[in-house]
Amino acid sequence: MIMKIWFGVGILSIALAAGFCSSSARRSNRSIEQNRGNIARSVSSPTPASPIRSIDFDNISYPNFPDYSDPNGRKKKYVTLKPGEGGPNFINYGDITGDGDEDAMVALGIDNHGSAIPDYVYIFTMENGKAKLIWDFETGDRADGGLRNVYADSSQLVIELFGKDRIIGGQLYRGEEGLCCPSSFTRTRYRWTGKHFEQVSSAVLKNPSSGANPVMPQYTPKK
Repeated sequence: MIMKIWFGVGILSIALAAGFCSSSARRSNRSIEQNRGNIARSVSSPTPASPIRSIDFDNISYPNFPDYSDPNGRKKKYVTLKPGEGGPNFINYGDITGDGDEDAMVALGIDNHGSAIPDYVYIFTMENGKAKLIWDFETGDRADGGLRNVYADSSQLVIELFGKDRIIGGQLYRGEEGLCCPSSFTRTRYRWTGKHFEQVSSAVLKNPSSGANPVMPQYTPKK
C-alpha cells in the first residue's frame, strides 16, 4: 500500500519532552558525542557543478524547529531558526525529485541537557537559484527511531531509522531494546510526486554495527 507523507512533524511523548531544556540547534553537541560514542567522521566532498552544494546551510532559515524550552516539559512549540542560529551536523546530496539535479538532505541536532538525542531533518531542492524546503521531520532517539541515514538512491528518497518498523509519521518510541544498541534499522523509500513524497516500500534490516550512530557525512561549514 502506498502511503502519502505530507509536510509536518511527529509529536514526542511528554516523558521525552521533559528531558529538553533548550530549543537551539548546535553543530557541536557534547551530549550527542557522549551518548552515541564516536560519530561518523566522513565529510561530503563539494562538487562545483552542483548548484545546491554552493548553499551555505549555516546561513539559511529553518522553520518548524521544535522548541522544548518549557521547564515542565508539557508544552511544545515550533520556532524558525534565523540564518546563523542553527546549522547541520550531517548532510547528503543527491537527486530525489527525478529532475536530474542534486537535492540536499540535512540533519540538525536538537540541543538539550537531557539524555535524549533526536534529530531534525530538512529536505531541500533548488528553485530559481535558491534552496527550497520540500519536507521536514523529526526523528526518534537512537534505538527508538533515531536517525541512521537519509540519502538519494535511484531518484528516490531513502530514510533509515534505528529500530524495527520505525517510519516517519508512525510510532517511534517503543522502548523495545537498549537505546545504545539497536539490533536493526528500518529502510523506507519514497517517491516525489511533484507536491509531496509517497512511501514506496519499507524493510527491516540488521544493524551492521553495535551502535546507534548516524552514518551520514558531516557537514563542512563554508569558509
